[in-house]
Amino acid sequence: MSGDRTTFNTTTTPPRDVRPKVVILALIVVLAMGALVARLVWLQILQNNYYKNQAVENSTRVTFLRAPRGNIYDRHGSLLATNKQSLSMIAIPAQLDNVKDLATRLSRVLNEPYPKVLQELLKAKASGSVLPVVIDHDVDMSIVSRFFENKLFLPGIDIMPDISRSYPNAEVTAHVLGYCGSISQVQLLHKPSRKMGDVVGQDGVERLYDDQLRGVDGEQRVRVNAMGNSLSAATSHPQITKEPVAGKPLVLSLDLDLQKAAYEALGPRSGAIVAIDPQNGEVLAMVSRPSYDPNVFTKRITPAVWKRINAPDHPLFNRALSGYPPGSIWKAITLLAALQCGAVKPDTKLHVSGGISLGGFFFGDWTSTTGLFDLVKCLAWSRDSAFYQMALKMKPEQIKEWGVKFGAGRPTGLELRHEGKGLVPDSAWKERVYHEKWYPGNTLHMSIGQTYVQVTPAQAARIFGGLGMKGKIPGLHLVMKIADRQIPAPRCEMVKTNPVYLKVVLDGLKAVVASGTGGATRLGDVAVAGKTGSAEAPPVGSKTHAWFACYAPADKPRIAVACFVEHGGHGGSTCAPLAKVVLEKFFAVSKPVAEDKEKPPEPVSKTKATKNKSGKKRAAAR
Repeated sequence: MSGDRTTFNTTTTPPRDVRPKVVILALIVVLAMGALVARLVWLQILQNNYYKNQAVENSTRVTFLRAPRGNIYDRHGSLLATNKQSLSMIAIPAQLDNVKDLATRLSRVLNEPYPKVLQELLKAKASGSVLPVVIDHDVDMSIVSRFFENKLFLPGIDIMPDISRSYPNAEVTAHVLGYCGSISQVQLLHKPSRKMGDVVGQDGVERLYDDQLRGVDGEQRVRVNAMGNSLSAATSHPQITKEPVAGKPLVLSLDLDLQKAAYEALGPRSGAIVAIDPQNGEVLAMVSRPSYDPNVFTKRITPAVWKRINAPDHPLFNRALSGYPPGSIWKAITLLAALQCGAVKPDTKLHVSGGISLGGFFFGDWTSTTGLFDLVKCLAWSRDSAFYQMALKMKPEQIKEWGVKFGAGRPTGLELRHEGKGLVPDSAWKERVYHEKWYPGNTLHMSIGQTYVQVTPAQAARIFGGLGMKGKIPGLHLVMKIADRQIPAPRCEMVKTNPVYLKVVLDGLKAVVASGTGGATRLGDVAVAGKTGSAEAPPVGSKTHAWFACYAPADKPRIAVACFVEHGGHGGSTCAPLAKVVLEKFFAVSKPVAEDKEKPPEPVSKTKATKNKSGKKRAAAR
């Protein structure tokens, strides 16, 4: 096989070109990197604000920053109403899930009925508010403690710092200042700028000047933890996004020292004392007792507190602005009317006795002492039988005319709500209300301030201030200043009288204190003029209401005071000493006044009951 030859194929396959694949792969990598960079640019640059805000929303919460309510001061700068730091329980509407279970747990924390708590939470959730909704103001530390013990099971509920109203003098100024409380649903409808959980004035000066006092709440962001609960201010460093604007301060005409003196003088009695400046109508003191503590309304009202403020003696009722039969303080008006209409003349003398008979009815005097008295002495000793004789020559409209002119039967001008108008009746009024004609006996009773006549203590102070100012009738007012704006006093009304006739009345009022039934008010060097009164009031057989109204100094009045005590008995022994306390404080009189040897005679043991033509029993009033 030497001739055989082995042959080998040496041909090889050429390598394929991979460059296109590399290019494609590189392109894919470039595109992916481009997309990633684009996404990063989108997220980090173009959408930076959006996601930054989202992060902020997840770690912080917008909440309100309560604006301080404007302080209220008396005329000398003493603080009447201010603010205090407190804690409020809030609900965050967006976080309120499973509200029924939440209400069950929260009702145990608050110790409140489940339906009430559920209703509050449902209202908060329905509000859709971005800001928290306050569901409990000025919470006690016991509630705060229970909240933090159960905090894990109360999502959407938190405790935050807040500001609450504070009244340093509590009951002493309650009926003037009123109180603050959570806004009601009805108030929300009329105040669209307010929000659920806001605190608003609910009565008194606080209510009437709520818009000026409340200010504008600010806003702030606070850091929250994973549970949505705010961190402490010390570590969270809240960011204020809207500064609060404090409310405007108010300056009232009240004199706090005089207000306290009047309040303490009344003591446990039910009644009122009103003191005014008769020259401009500024209210220096206005006290009504029993009173209440307005501080209790800054927080949730407990059953015990509710029972106390709704007690049978009605502590919320402002007696200073409510009408009562005035009794014999009305005789100053009757005497002026009798002189003006010619029923008597300045030199008239009347025979006084134990009473007079008319139409088969006996109208008794408060004492049976007889004599011939001039008009000054008739007023000084409050002789009913003398005023009956004047009334026999008068019509009710004539008495009403002068009562209304001096401020009876109409508002005094005070800024406060719920002021009673009182009542000065006439024959048309009786026909309209009782469908019965006016009898002469009604005029006799009207002449001594009984039956239908109604006067408020505030009106009484205004009437006597107007008498002392010789027909210049002041309009009463309380607010002197709002922030830096001075509030002008209302214009006084001018009543034109015959100066000779008016002098008889004024001399009689001076004689009441100097030598008559109001001797308990004598102040030595300060001449006081006034009138005592005791008015029969229901229930039958109860003690009379006691009155005393006065002004001083008698020749140029700087203060007029009206004192009233429900079922206090005789005005001379009950109310005149109260007025003296107020006058002593006003004039800073400390030296005791020696007792006069001449004292008012003691009244008969029981005023004789009388009947008018309509069959209603009445008693003569002193």
